[in-house]
Amino acid sequence: MRRAAPFVVLALLAACGVACSGGGLPDGLKVNGDIGKQPTVTIPGSSPDAKLAVKTLHTGKGSKVANGDLVVANYVGYRWNGGDHKLIASSYDSGQPAMFPYGHLVPGLNKALAGQRPGGRVMAVIPPGQGYGANGYAPMQIGAKDSLVFVLDVVAAYPNGASAQGRPQPQSDARLPRVSAGATPTMKVPHVRPPARLQVRTIVQGTGKPVQARQLVVFHDLGQIWRNGKVFESSRDRGHPDSVVVGARQMIAGWDRAVVGKPVGSRVLVVVPPGQGYGAKGHAASGIASKDTLAFAIDILAAY
Repeated sequence: MRRAAPFVVLALLAACGVACSGGGLPDGLKVNGDIGKQPTVTIPGSSPDAKLAVKTLHTGKGSKVANGDLVVANYVGYRWNGGDHKLIASSYDSGQPAMFPYGHLVPGLNKALAGQRPGGRVMAVIPPGQGYGANGYAPMQIGAKDSLVFVLDVVAAYPNGASAQGRPQPQSDARLPRVSAGATPTMKVPHVRPPARLQVRTIVQGTGKPVQARQLVVFHDLGQIWRNGKVFESSRDRGHPDSVVVGARQMIAGWDRAVVGKPVGSRVLVVVPPGQGYGAKGHAASGIASKDTLAFAIDILAAY
């Protein structure tokens, strides 16, 4: 399924988990500014060394970041190669935090986020060997010898076990799939002709604010093909919640439209006809044939 992958460029290399080494920050590297606001980072004119350096600048509260978490954080990122440094990425430019699937990031970022708590701030100097390696990353002008400097303010962390929270709603239409209201939803598609129009039903009524178009939404979803009941989409099976900017055509139209206006904490059943899904072309890689109708159970975990 077409999806957003915020900051996906940092998720291209395999993680090394807690086996990575870290140390103190280099002399002259400084951070000023309040948490939650864009920090001012002073980078010295000297060259960075080849060691990963991680320092928690402020300790947050709540549960520590763990495997399977989708971490929400505001950040600034610089490249640094001695005598030259440049801001290459910032969540403050978009006005929305970024999403970091912990355990699926470049090794240095995984190490930096390990054990952090919401409300905390961490700084990391990531050498090439624990960043993009000898190839660098040309789209962000990161060279083979560039280190990365990141300051991350952790906003929240959503574990793989997160789910909808609210009041279960009656499901009385036997012509639509039945979705369980438990922590891990199941969905049973009926053996009837699928509806011709988009269908949206609330399975669990959340108590949060309604999702607005262009917000960054944290979610879990389960997607099945109506024709055969095959599961073709499961964020839980991937190991962590997912995220998307709704109303920005990052998802198929039916999925996108169904989420806007629903309260955070809700679980929503969405039946998507082909015209608002993959249409006549289908999606062969997912087993979706020409003109297949799709059914989704979507847990709306947060919106930013």
